[in-house]
Amino acid sequence: MPDPRASFRPTARLRLLVGAVGALLAASQGAAQFDPSASPSSQNERPLPPANPLPIFFPPDPPPLGRLVPRLASIGTGETIAAPQELAAFVTEPFYAPLSTELARKSLDPRKREKLEAYRTARAGLLEELQTTLTQVREATPATRRSTLVDLAQRQSARLAALEADAEQLRTELATSDNDWSALRDWRLGERNVRGDSPAELGAVMRASAFYQAGLLPAQRSLVRETVIELTSGAEDATAAVAQQPYLFFSPSLTRVRLPDDLPGDLAAKVASFETKKSALKKELFDTLVTQDRAIFAFTRTAALRTLAGRQAPALAEIERLADEIRDGLVGLPGPGPRDEASPLPPGLTQRIRETLEARTALHQGSRAKIDAILAELPESYPVSFVTALDSTGLKIRLVPRRGTRISRNGPRLAAIMARLNEIGEDHRQRNESLNREIEGLKDDIGRALGPGATPQAVNQAIDAVIRHQVRRENEAAYHDYRTAVFEPGLSPEQRRLLLGAAVRQLDLPLPGGELQPTERRPSW
Repeated sequence: MPDPRASFRPTARLRLLVGAVGALLAASQGAAQFDPSASPSSQNERPLPPANPLPIFFPPDPPPLGRLVPRLASIGTGETIAAPQELAAFVTEPFYAPLSTELARKSLDPRKREKLEAYRTARAGLLEELQTTLTQVREATPATRRSTLVDLAQRQSARLAALEADAEQLRTELATSDNDWSALRDWRLGERNVRGDSPAELGAVMRASAFYQAGLLPAQRSLVRETVIELTSGAEDATAAVAQQPYLFFSPSLTRVRLPDDLPGDLAAKVASFETKKSALKKELFDTLVTQDRAIFAFTRTAALRTLAGRQAPALAEIERLADEIRDGLVGLPGPGPRDEASPLPPGLTQRIRETLEARTALHQGSRAKIDAILAELPESYPVSFVTALDSTGLKIRLVPRRGTRISRNGPRLAAIMARLNEIGEDHRQRNESLNREIEGLKDDIGRALGPGATPQAVNQAIDAVIRHQVRRENEAAYHDYRTAVFEPGLSPEQRRLLLGAAVRQLDLPLPGGELQPTERRPSW
């Protein structure tokens, strides 16, 4: 069987040709399968599985610049351990994953919480100073604008370095030996086995390394996450890979953009050089992490990564210098802007569609919040956690005993909790049915507005156009900061990372549900 790592090679437009990766981010090894057709009561009658590992939550990846992030019609329905909403404030931080377990367990001690709030306050102050200056120079000449921003970058430099050092310290303190992603893993990459390392295993180790591995620079952590995105979008050949992943990973890392196709020759050469140099760094990082995954002692792995960080630091600075030259070359060139799309329907009908879709989204969010509030009442020591799935049919629940505990299925407290949860699920189902009837009625009105011969497909396309227009308006402010972080000349790499974080938080991306610490290796890919 070919080794999937063999296709990881730096090229001018790196695409990881690792075959179909499919369920990389769903590889929560050891988790029981969930039956979405079962009722809440039948779910609760299933035999309880053996004690499970701790939950871990990984953040959503920043979307490509300009990609619509819908909230009106996009509602997850799969089984999930709901992410603590407090995580949304730290969605681009290197300590997101280890913090997630502490929040889910309600075990974040007061000292760490105080440090977390101090970090958040310092970050907000630096961001406000940056955004205020950007607003002040919005109408200035390019030369004045750049000069002002370069001066601010110099004044903020020491404080931004301290902020990123604080983030790394928080990551170190939160990533304990107990909640580490690898704490219970009984396999390592590169170990001799019949089937070899699967793409999912390679990607899962890379993703975990970005949040748990000591010794990495902030820029390296983002490069590792880029590698995971490339793994998940692998294709069978270079042509298919480019079509599937048409974006350039630019600067700051994790941003994805589309540049004009007809760049001047010298600028196109710089873009190619940037991609090649960045790909080489990612390749070296990837190989080192794979090799060090089977190191016996954690300190030897950390030492190897620190050595690599020192060796890569000049190259990381070089690609940032190249990125700045590319930004300068893009000034004045027309960029690929989003195409706004007005509703094809009368204003009154358009507004009714928006209100109905917003009501459906609000219903889902409200029901989810009620469920989370009930579960938040449970003490950390409560011997069972609840894995829930909320969809149009109501709420489905699976009980998972905490490690080393037992619970009586007939206990009065558990019965009371289940009754409250099922009441929310039934109310959600009934109200969702009512909204669905409203949507069906709207479709009749849309068909009449479109005129004779309007097909169901045309009706659905009209609804989609309303959604896209609304979503573009909602995304506008966040993508303004995203675009500034990517293209504004004069900013430092640290300022770009700070501004990108603000943009991603404004996008209010859905937080992925939790998975469990991996344990045994699956017998096949």
